Amino acid sequence: MSAESAKENAIRKVIQELIVPDLQKLISKVDILDERITSVRTELKSDIANLDLKIDSVRTELKSDIKRLEDKIEDNEEKMDIKISALSDKVDIMNKFNDKLFDVLQSARNNNQK
Repeated sequence: MSAESAKENAIRKVIQELIVPDLQKLISKVDILDERITSVRTELKSDIANLDLKIDSVRTELKSDIKRLEDKIEDNEEKMDIKISALSDKVDIMNKFNDKLFDVLQSARNNNQK
């Protein structure tokens, strides 16, 4: 083995002794971070699934509420139609009554003028 080769080996050994322990620490930390990321992903998937269920539940409740409101509106529209029809009938009767009253008053005036 040449002197240069021995120097290179010695330098390599010193570098490895300095760097390799730090690399092992870094690799360990990366492994820990990977585990944490995996754990967080799992938690997020679970949270998202729970949120999806809640959203579906709220959506179902909203659809039910909207249906009930639509039914109430429809019922109120029917009631209003019935009331408007009744009022229209009353107005027709009043108009006929007014026409007859007007005719009677006109007839009475005509009789008084003679």
